[in-house]
Amino acid sequence: MSADIMLTDSGGLQEECCVLGTPCLTLRWNTERPITLKEHGGASVLVGNNIARIREEYQIALNSQRKPQRPELWDGKTAIRCVETLVE
Repeated sequence: MSADIMLTDSGGLQEECCVLGTPCLTLRWNTERPITLKEHGGASVLVGNNIARIREEYQIALNSQRKPQRPELWDGKTAIRCVETLVE
C-alpha cells in the first residue's frame, strides 16, 4: 500500500494499483484490464520489455502525483447486476 511504484505483469496488481493510486508499469504489451491504464483513468502504463520505455515511464511515474481511483462499476455489486439482468 505504501509502494512508490509497482512493476508487474499481473492483472490483479494492475487493479490494486488503480484503486490505491500507485503508479504501475505493466511489463506486458497488452492487458485484459484496459480500465486500469492511465489513458482510461487508471494508474498503469504498458511498457512491455522495452528497457528504454521502462526507464522513461519509471521516471515519469516517480514524479507524478498519486491518484487513487475506483472505476465506476467496481462497487461490489456486480453479482446483483448480473442476477437482475438474467431475471429480466
